[in-house]
This record gives sequence, structure tokens and C-alpha cells, in this order.
Amino acid sequence: MAMKRVAASAIGTLASPGNSALARHLHATPGPKKIVGVFYKANEYAEMNPNFLGCVERGLGIRDWLESQGHHYIVTDDKEGPDCELEKHIPDLHVLITTPFHPAYVSAERIKKAKNLQLLLTAGIGSDHIDLKAAAEAGLTVAEVTGSNVVSVAEDELMRILILVRNFIPGYKQVINGDWNVAAIAYKAYDLEGKDRGNGRCWTYWQAFTPEVEAFQL
Repeated sequence: MAMKRVAASAIGTLASPGNSALARHLHATPGPKKIVGVFYKANEYAEMNPNFLGCVERGLGIRDWLESQGHHYIVTDDKEGPDCELEKHIPDLHVLITTPFHPAYVSAERIKKAKNLQLLLTAGIGSDHIDLKAAAEAGLTVAEVTGSNVVSVAEDELMRILILVRNFIPGYKQVINGDWNVAAIAYKAYDLEGKDRGNGRCWTYWQAFTPEVEAFQL
């Protein structure tokens, strides 16, 4: 799963003192660190898949490792408003970990309050939830797990192409509504094989996307 790869990359980034600037920064001052992770609640779905790591219940799967290093790890989904759980930890946290689909917004005001903050880590990609100017002025490290979503994006792209080319949505709506008119779907449904392809995404995504479509002889 993509989130398992992200978690593994995040752990590796923090756990490699010989190679990682983030790890050196994290351990630059002695003593345990307070690390706060902000994730969505999975509720009953957390128990249905042991690899479902990007939720409050699993906490990216890094609790045991962090606590074995002497750090204090807190996870929450409560991130909005002056009385939220995250706000209570802002003044003394050292590291904030969040994810792209349930981001903890780090404003200049929060950065100003976070006197011990050293590292803002996105377990995924993107930093639009962070005031980068304020973070730079405060000397904070802002990091992501670059490339962690490449396979997911490529596969999502292929799925969307197939849905469009095969005229899937109208056919699905027919079935849901109890209809069956093959001609109304088939006249605009095509094989993907032999079609020209184009991709407006960056080269990294294109490289991952290319092997996925070779079977279609594009």
C-alpha cells in the first residue's frame, strides 16, 4: 500500500543519522523529543487492514520505534480551532507529522507559539498547509517524502483513462438505475490499445505511468 511505503520512507528518513539531515537536526539537542502526529480516524476500518497506517489508530506504524528511542509520541485527529488537541501541544512539540489528506495547517501564528519546533514532516508530498515564509524565518526544517505517491498517481491516471475510454460511468449509472441499453454505452466505448497517449504531469509520474500501459500497446 502507498501509505505503508510512505511510513517506511518517513521512518528511514528519521532513523538514518549517518545520511539524513533531518535525523541530524532532530537529534541536534539532547534528550527526548515530543512528536505529534495528526491523522484522520479510521474507526472500524483500522482493524480491517493491518497495513492501513495513515490513521490515528496506527499512527504511521512508528510508535514502537519512536518510543524505543526515548521520544514521546502523541497522535490526534483534532486539529482545528483554538481549543483543539493539536493546539494544546503546539507550545512544546519538537516535531509535527501530518498527511496530505488530513493536514494540520501550520500558520505563522502557530509557528510563533511553537518555541521548541524543529521539524515539520509531511508523510506524503506537499507543503501548501504550511506557511513556508514563516517556517524559513524561524529556521525550521520542512520536509516531505518525495516520490512516495508516484505509483499511486500513475495507477490513478490509468484508472481515469480506462473509465473515460470505456464509457464506464454511464454504464454504471444504467446498472444502478435498473436499465440495460447496451447500444447507448457501446457507441462511445473504445479499446485503449493502439491509441496515442499524452500526459501533462511531470517526468517522474510519466516514468511510473509508462510500464503500466505497455500491455495496451500505446
